Amino acid sequence: MTSRAGLIIRNNSSYMELYKSKTLIAYTQKILNNPIDISMDDSWVDRIFDWADENKIDELYFIEKGFNSKYPRGLPRDKQTLLNLEELNLSKYNLTYLPKEICNLTKLKKLHLYKNRLRFIPREINNLQMLVELSLSKNNLSRLPDEICELKNLEVLALFENSITSLPSKIGQLKSLIKLNLLGNELRLLPSSICQLEKLDSLSIFDNKLESLPSEIGKLQNLTELLVNHNFLLELPESIGELKKLKVLWLYENKLEKLPSSIGNLTELTDLWLYSNNLKTIPSEISNLSNLKELWLSNNCLINLPHNLDSLKRLKEFNLSNNNIAHLPIELSYLKDLSWLEVDKSVPIGNEFDDFIQKSIIKFS
Repeated sequence: MTSRAGLIIRNNSSYMELYKSKTLIAYTQKILNNPIDISMDDSWVDRIFDWADENKIDELYFIEKGFNSKYPRGLPRDKQTLLNLEELNLSKYNLTYLPKEICNLTKLKKLHLYKNRLRFIPREINNLQMLVELSLSKNNLSRLPDEICELKNLEVLALFENSITSLPSKIGQLKSLIKLNLLGNELRLLPSSICQLEKLDSLSIFDNKLESLPSEIGKLQNLTELLVNHNFLLELPESIGELKKLKVLWLYENKLEKLPSSIGNLTELTDLWLYSNNLKTIPSEISNLSNLKELWLSNNCLINLPHNLDSLKRLKEFNLSNNNIAHLPIELSYLKDLSWLEVDKSVPIGNEFDDFIQKSIIKFS
């Protein structure tokens, strides 16, 4: 018999079963409220240490960066230090693979794997839910695991100079992503979900094999930098004009034959590089780019220019070389901030540009 709260309960009664059940629930709740590491098997830590030794990875040390800051390099050989690590820099160790056990370091916020020989990333990467920055540039990656899209806190993803042919279709789930660098890969197409990266500030996709941009790219409302040079773009989507915060737009070395009139809506734009395309005309709406400082149109097929370019009051550099322009619009002579104007020697220069010639603003090529 058991006595509880003044009651006599027989050991074989249903009341005793209820009492035992409540006790078990209470004990379980206590464990949940005070979690402890019930796993006694830490052999995975030893496997990390063995892998680090095999690959001649330095024991953790710090390199001075100046201004009282420093960054880590190498991997600690102390278990407690390893488990509490927030930044792991394994760049330039010629690594051919990354053990999945690294993904048990759940306190990591920054993981640097730059300039190795990695061919794949473990699917367990989604365990690193605190990860803010992931650098995988200059490896041998051809694809990314879908699980990388589950890193909800990731802000910076660097993947430049790999051999990536496609991106996960759910990349738009990286809702915290601010910077995405994909330059120097083998991409032919961007998934439409990339337009769901609402916080994205910088998108670098130059030196790929892209023939088009997603039609809804205008949804990237926080984008300030879009670098798409050295691809195979034939045209731009009209929605590009919805990127109201865009400041830098690099489109040089593509196959563009025309620009959408909506480009005139990019009133925050300071740098517009369009050289080495197949442009035959420039839309007059370009005169709306009142903050433009650099306009590069060299190596195109331009015959004439819009006559309202005097609206570009802040323009400092204007390159028109290697086109078929018959004459310079007089309106260009009104641009008092202009410090560099490059044209072909064959283009006749009127007297209105005498001041530019005296100040060596005009350069002939």
